[in-house]
Amino acid sequence: MATQKDLLNAASETRSRWIAAAFNRDCPPPLSFNYDGKPSAELLPAWTRRGDVKPVPHPAGSAPLPAHTEHTVSFFDPHTGLSVFCVITEFHNFPAVEWVTYFKNTGGSDTPIIADIQPLDFSFPAAKDHTCRLHHAKGSDCKFDDFQPLETPLATPAETRIESHGGRSSNITLPFFNLEMAGSGVIGAIGWTGDWAATFIRAADGPLRVRAGMKQTRLRLRPGEEIRSPRIMLLFWENDRLLAHNTLRRFLLEHHRPQINGRPAAAPLCHAVWGENTAAQQITKARWWKDNNIPLEYFWIDAGWHGDGKFREDSTVFNSDWWKHVGNWWPNKTTYPDGLRPVGDALKELGFGFVLWLEPERVFKDTFFTKKQPNWLLGPIGDNWLFDLGNPEARRALTELVSRVISDGRVTCYRQDFNTEPQPFWKAADAPDRIGMHEIRHIEGLYAFWDDLLARHPGLLIDNCSSGGRRIDLETISRSIPLWRSDFQCWPNFNADAMQCQTHGLARWVPLSTGCVDRPDAYAFRSAFGPGVVNTMMIFNRDPDPSIPIDLLRRLTAEQLELCKYFYGDFYPLTKYSVDDDVWMAWQFDRPDLAEGLVQVFRRASSPYETARLKLHGLEPDATYDLADADTKAVRSLPGADLMNAGLEVAMKKQLDAAVFVYRKK
Repeated sequence: MATQKDLLNAASETRSRWIAAAFNRDCPPPLSFNYDGKPSAELLPAWTRRGDVKPVPHPAGSAPLPAHTEHTVSFFDPHTGLSVFCVITEFHNFPAVEWVTYFKNTGGSDTPIIADIQPLDFSFPAAKDHTCRLHHAKGSDCKFDDFQPLETPLATPAETRIESHGGRSSNITLPFFNLEMAGSGVIGAIGWTGDWAATFIRAADGPLRVRAGMKQTRLRLRPGEEIRSPRIMLLFWENDRLLAHNTLRRFLLEHHRPQINGRPAAAPLCHAVWGENTAAQQITKARWWKDNNIPLEYFWIDAGWHGDGKFREDSTVFNSDWWKHVGNWWPNKTTYPDGLRPVGDALKELGFGFVLWLEPERVFKDTFFTKKQPNWLLGPIGDNWLFDLGNPEARRALTELVSRVISDGRVTCYRQDFNTEPQPFWKAADAPDRIGMHEIRHIEGLYAFWDDLLARHPGLLIDNCSSGGRRIDLETISRSIPLWRSDFQCWPNFNADAMQCQTHGLARWVPLSTGCVDRPDAYAFRSAFGPGVVNTMMIFNRDPDPSIPIDLLRRLTAEQLELCKYFYGDFYPLTKYSVDDDVWMAWQFDRPDLAEGLVQVFRRASSPYETARLKLHGLEPDATYDLADADTKAVRSLPGADLMNAGLEVAMKKQLDAAVFVYRKK
């Protein structure tokens, strides 16, 4: 029987053969576009072609062998001066490859029209009788079923399309997919924080063509102009789809994890508070955590801290005018008379990081930029404008502004929100022969904006929010962590089962994110467990709530911190995904590097069943494991073979209950 190592080696060989064939001098590259009305497949063979290879080593002090090899394949049209080049990264420790395609006008006049740019356009071989399936997922649209796993059969002949909506990359659809083709396959990821689409076309005789890129491009380039495409990542796999998703998790953690001071970033344990409180009230609430010896890593101030609005004592996100002051990025003089520095200083003294919310891309009417710099904005559409990150002067000014807010407040986590759909702004601004250009420049500008902030503030973490988790893609998770997975949890007393659904759906694609808990309840708290947790208890309180059971809160937050290391491991769903309240939900996070892991089990509110038997994964059959119950502290020693074959039996007498088990190899 093939081992995991055998399967990964076979997948790496498949990847290498694919690169050699796909970017071979005698074959068209795995991308396409139309140029002056002609398909690239007809044009590129006649253009000048070059190829370069450059090994890229590991960082100093680590393994001496190259971490990956960078290939550059370029095509040049001598008649118009258009240069098309792909920068391809082949990873040596994973069966993965990714690339970005660039277009540059090196000529002295405008290029002909470049249209329908598809950085991925490739036909994967499949026989007519091969079973092919598309595994994918919902994105976020503020619903209970955000990130629900989906499966679509790919019959012959058939065409399936998945896409983003409104210009935000994971709005409604997550930009990841897994093509299963007769027991093997390839996982794909689209790194583009705008509008994208992927089409899967199964031919009558079996082969499966995949096309992915921006939804619409039809533009000419001015002399000297250069644009980039979405990033495409492919990860090949053999025989074991669960292993494939865990290989993806490992790959993303090693190669696409944000860095803080040169070290891999971790998702934090946070307490979130509403911004329209006084500085003194915020500091008092932060000290409450310290005084009661309740573990906390970051104190989070959300919207409402900024602008010139009149202070409202009972302000919440639902009844205040915070949204009218988006664009006025200075601390409110009433609530923060001395700015944010006193809060930042107090949090630093307490040993807490400082998360601060801003929403710089949406600009409301009659705020600072609409009055002083309207040329930096696109729109308006209704009452909103879009800050034009594609304008270099505007982007530099915004970088200075946000950087100053970060420095003045001693902010250690910059939380960027985005509560509008940008696509209508881009579309309205594009000329007929420049369709897609404003989107490209805005997304390039967004990446440059974040990269500049990270360079200026080496200890900075970025929280990627966009009405919840609507901007989760390969490029954003390389620079940020989604600390707020969905706006579903904005509503008080939200259903904690949604946190389970989000983890079950998102964990197979994105390893780092945080759940949310809004009550001191073990079922709700454990439903939110992950690499980090956002605690919104008392979010709108002016003062600490004396009714909070401090001992329970202390125990649950300590439990989260103790267990969080396991969520960086392999993920195995132990039950099917379900939104129903009469089922059990369970999963396992396994750390093969530690020979340890975690099992979480939930009996929902209407489940009639008192026991479940769950077959674990990733263990050594011949080893013995100590299995500890987090509640009773009872420890059982069980053979790995029994846990994987017969399964772990779990009993819960009451409904709406949660169990946690930690196992370690003896």
